[in-house]
Amino acid sequence: MTSGIFKPLFLVLLSSSFLLTCGIEDYPVINAIPQSNIIQVMNNRATVRIPNNYSDSPFSHFAVFYRIYVSNIPQASTPENTFSAINSVLASDYNSFRGYIDSTTHVNVNMDSLFQGRGYKYLALQDRNIFSVLGTSVLGTIVEFDFSSSRAPTMTANYTTYTLWRSDGSGIFSPQPNRLFINRPELSRVENITSMINADVVNKSGITAEERHYTYAALFITAVGINSATYSEIYSTPSLIHVFQLPD
Repeated sequence: MTSGIFKPLFLVLLSSSFLLTCGIEDYPVINAIPQSNIIQVMNNRATVRIPNNYSDSPFSHFAVFYRIYVSNIPQASTPENTFSAINSVLASDYNSFRGYIDSTTHVNVNMDSLFQGRGYKYLALQDRNIFSVLGTSVLGTIVEFDFSSSRAPTMTANYTTYTLWRSDGSGIFSPQPNRLFINRPELSRVENITSMINADVVNKSGITAEERHYTYAALFITAVGINSATYSEIYSTPSLIHVFQLPD
């Protein structure tokens, strides 16, 4: 009789011991920026309210992934229901990421592989390391993205404004006409959309050269940290900053 009573209790204790020795401390989790913390304005501005709840996590910095989409239509604002009209690949890419936004079950997914597998690149800054700028100093602050000026789209963090730069894949490809997020004919020209030139741009099928007037950049943000047990990078789930229309 007694052994029957204590057997379930023994199994519970054994399971608890296993979880403590092989459990969640081996798989640290980093909090994401809630999508509700991001305010999108028209087609050219966004503010990101950065939480301050990373003290008990292996947080290192935030990373921003982006991709540029050629289009033949203007959109004064770019909510989700406009993505297909802008570019069908934008809609397809977004649908691949949407299930991860604000998810409490999709944790410890390698966002580097997820985004780069869809052709996304890491956003950069002119003359500054963006990972340093988006480190612990921005916790509890607001980061602003502004694509409204034809001079160059910018990011403002801690009262300092930085010019956004496109990736060059650490020298693997050579963005044309330059690394600024400015809409120019060289950016959307079909012969430039290759792995060696504008590897961060995706074409829109079914439109003529004369219709290629517009380009949009989708930006997603994720928190990044280091797993102290494996020394590998770990990521939070992503949030959509905005789909910005690039200025002319």
